[in-house]
Amino acid sequence: MQSTAQSNKSADEAPTNAPIRNAPDDASNPQLPSREHSTNDFVIREGFPALRLPHPQTGPWIDGDEPIPRQTFWADAHALCWAPAHLESFRDDCRTVFSARTRDDDQAYSAGVTYFCPSQMPPRCALEALALDIFRKHTEHLENGVMVSEQSGAEWWTLVLDDDDSARNQTTEQKEEADDEGDEVGLHFDADYGLEDQAPNLLLHPRVATVTYLTDSGAPTVVLNQRSPPPNDIEKKSLAGDIDQGWLSHPKCGKHIAFDGRLLHGAPATFFPELLRTPSPLPGNEPPTKKAKRAHQRITVLVNVWVNHCPLDAEPLDDDVCQQLKTPWEGRGKTDSDFRPPFVWNEKLDLAMSDNKTVPVTVKPSLNDAAGEEEVVICNRLVTAHYNASMEDLHAASQRAGLVALTFNQGALSLRVGEEVHSGTEEEQGSSED
Repeated sequence: MQSTAQSNKSADEAPTNAPIRNAPDDASNPQLPSREHSTNDFVIREGFPALRLPHPQTGPWIDGDEPIPRQTFWADAHALCWAPAHLESFRDDCRTVFSARTRDDDQAYSAGVTYFCPSQMPPRCALEALALDIFRKHTEHLENGVMVSEQSGAEWWTLVLDDDDSARNQTTEQKEEADDEGDEVGLHFDADYGLEDQAPNLLLHPRVATVTYLTDSGAPTVVLNQRSPPPNDIEKKSLAGDIDQGWLSHPKCGKHIAFDGRLLHGAPATFFPELLRTPSPLPGNEPPTKKAKRAHQRITVLVNVWVNHCPLDAEPLDDDVCQQLKTPWEGRGKTDSDFRPPFVWNEKLDLAMSDNKTVPVTVKPSLNDAAGEEEVVICNRLVTAHYNASMEDLHAASQRAGLVALTFNQGALSLRVGEEVHSGTEEEQGSSED
């Protein structure tokens, strides 16, 4: 993908092609980098590109508490507000970018196109501005020297899904464009899958994964406290077993959630369906069928915060697509006094404190009426998620609130790891979408 925007891939390729080292578990002093790490090493710490020690240190941060991610899961239902005049155009921009995303027929779904904004690149459109704003919100607390700006930035993409009722009324062509999956998104990890192609069994994750909702419709995002397997777990055995904790976030326009980028997540709508409520009002001058379809669309902007590494296959948005976008945008420093930004952040936003409206729910296994199972390819293995609670209990948990903290009793949700799935098979890898 070519673009006139300045990419920082070249800055990232040098350390990526350098020797890859995992930080030792027994690193002794966080203030003194180990001598075995040269300045050209690409150091990985527990699934993340290693941070740098704060100024004036220059070595990798291989021990001690890290400043990012700040929380395992964070959410605020009122993080952003869109100007009424620009909300629908912003949604249209999301649709345009979503339609422009392509993937090769023989690639896993995880290899779907994502875009990248280097941290120092001026945004060319409102979507890039939002992606970079999100990146800065989640990194502005870092001390000097911790982040290498030239090797950091925001990986982003948009997702536009229709719920199952709306999908049933679509034409065959429309269903194919939406992958005929309604608002279901299989469980998956966000990672640099381009790097994994070069270094099998190595999953490198963004520091923070985020979801920003532009509508009130669709299945909730479900985040589970399950990390990806370490590189030495060739058979992915560490994936297997019970899940004991998770979080459930229903779409709400202006809501922003963030979580540890190593965590398993998705939108398993069959087991955790959409919250029953009245959809947001839409402009009244659209045809009824189009209005009804859009009223049930789940529109999200996904941004991954990468620190000290850029995902290999993500590139800036093509200029020709950028020029099709409708939402007006002016970069910082421009002087048009009539310009009003299409979105603003809540002044009271505190990324160190999560939404206090989270409702705790405990999910218990059912001895005789398990909800069912879902098969998905994760880490090139066929993984079966066993939802052993009753479907009634899972649906009830999903309807409790817009933000739910899930506790799974032993056996209520478990993963079983099966056979290896080779690239190019018909099985789909877990989606890179949320």
